[in-house]
Amino acid sequence: MLLFSEYDKSLDNVYSSQPVVDINLSDTNNYLVRFPKFKQVTHIILAFDAENLFLKEKSSYGYFFNLESLLSELEESENRGYFVVATTSNSSRQQQYNPYPRNKRENFATKHIKSTFETHLPQICSDYDIEISNLKKIVMGASMGGLMSIKTSILYPAFDNIISLSPAFWFGYPGIVNDLDSLNKKSTCNISVGTEEGDIFGDDVRNIFPNDWDLDFSNNNNFYVSGVKRIKEELELRNINTNFIFKEQGKHNETYWNPILKQFLLSI
Repeated sequence: MLLFSEYDKSLDNVYSSQPVVDINLSDTNNYLVRFPKFKQVTHIILAFDAENLFLKEKSSYGYFFNLESLLSELEESENRGYFVVATTSNSSRQQQYNPYPRNKRENFATKHIKSTFETHLPQICSDYDIEISNLKKIVMGASMGGLMSIKTSILYPAFDNIISLSPAFWFGYPGIVNDLDSLNKKSTCNISVGTEEGDIFGDDVRNIFPNDWDLDFSNNNNFYVSGVKRIKEELELRNINTNFIFKEQGKHNETYWNPILKQFLLSI
């Protein structure tokens, strides 16, 4: 059973659970819950990398979405109410957030998603008296969390509004291409990429990834863009409703993702 306490004194509508053990990885996650203060709930958001959502001082790399300010603004201007359930990542993120492990490795990401949806999300919704059947359902993530958001919607198609910001395609490519066949045809995928995201690679991509991938290896930035665009193109080939934002000079962090997230949320 999850028990929640105050997340931070500056946020009186955000709560954090005690650490939840992932027995498969011998590591822990926390769940955060955010509820609207003065609005009826109209949307539920399931989010990854919860530590990067609300406060800079709790974020992994000093960037954060400033999500409370963003959601409060939308609630006021659009007369909405957002209930958020988010899970933090941990030191095992590259395993727990990779739904496409190679070499037949154990799929810890799928187990994490199933644990969230089948064990923790029902309890949280019950505790907060949230009936989700008539709510707009959103699953969102960035980078590896962007891959997780797509995989989550494949496994739980009721969450049919996907926000995948700069997905870390190289963890899933080329397996994700075939997996998109299983995506609910009624879903909407909101996907983005910026032109300056290649600096996250520690070496020239031509030294890291197989050249037989049909992607642009001319430089690291073009490689990143080509991989995300390939996912976009595959979604469109499958007639999945797709919104795509291509951001000039966009970098791989929450500061650049924030206005994109706002655009996507406005469309849902």
